[in-house]
Amino acid sequence: MLRHVSAPTRFYSQIPNELIRNPRLNGTAVRLLSWALSLPADSRETLTSLAERMPEGRMAVRKARGQLTEEGYVHTRHLQCAESGRWRTVVLVSNTALRTAEEVDAAFAACTAGQPPSDQDPPVGPPPEQALGEQPLENNGENTHHPPRPEPASEAAPDAEPEPAPGPEPDGAAVRALVDVGRAEPRLRLGLAEAARLAPLAREWLARGVSLAEFREAMTAGLPGRVYAPAKLLAHRLREKLPAPVAPPEPPGPPAPPPPPLAECAECCDPLPRGQLSGICRGCAGLTPPPDPGPGLPPGAAKARAAFEAARAASGTRGRGRRYA
Repeated sequence: MLRHVSAPTRFYSQIPNELIRNPRLNGTAVRLLSWALSLPADSRETLTSLAERMPEGRMAVRKARGQLTEEGYVHTRHLQCAESGRWRTVVLVSNTALRTAEEVDAAFAACTAGQPPSDQDPPVGPPPEQALGEQPLENNGENTHHPPRPEPASEAAPDAEPEPAPGPEPDGAAVRALVDVGRAEPRLRLGLAEAARLAPLAREWLARGVSLAEFREAMTAGLPGRVYAPAKLLAHRLREKLPAPVAPPEPPGPPAPPPPPLAECAECCDPLPRGQLSGICRGCAGLTPPPDPGPGLPPGAAKARAAFEAARAASGTRGRGRRYA
């Protein structure tokens, strides 16, 4: 393997080979520590702010920071100012592994000597469980040089335009629907500001008759394994999967007219077929043969029916008992 190395004349940092070649540190951990060690003495950068600027992602940087802590390159302490009683969280980064308590105490004593307490620290009290801020302390090697930092921006001019008034509050029902999606699927949890921005899109869904259960199912169905930007994913689904507007129901038409009453036969008063308004039925006209008793009737019943029909024809009695000459 051939190497071509150009010695820098300015803006460089000294990194020990032991750190670069450590087999228990991945590339993200080495890069994070190298970046923190290259910061100037008055830098306000933290490991958290560096993680947001690294392309590896927060999860990879969090794992890398854990490796640096286990190897002794990163140490965190809660220190209290003796004069004001204020607590501050200090993160010490070192280019060499500090494994014993004496080494860590000596490094903190050397780096924090003469530093005033920060005005952004919490008031007097016990140290918080979670770090409220981070202050990387760099290696003060002789060959380490840094470009001058730009001057802080001056205050806004007196004739600056006033901030615009806040807009109307978002629809509460739409915000609740988005929050309910985050409760059902933790990968889609949103902040209040993100839910307020997406509320107009969610309100359109609810206006089209979508129930909360249907809305939640449409937002959570078919998610990828990892969701890196839940707000962008929900915004895409709210636009692309918006259902069609519900058509208004058609007004009911006039009720159908009732069927005309059936006419009666002029002789036997039996109902005539539908559509025949007058006249006599087919039986009175002699067009219908006597009904067949059918094969299912017993012989006695068939003879009784035939005798009844013969007596009825001989007496001239039809239908309702009227007698015709």
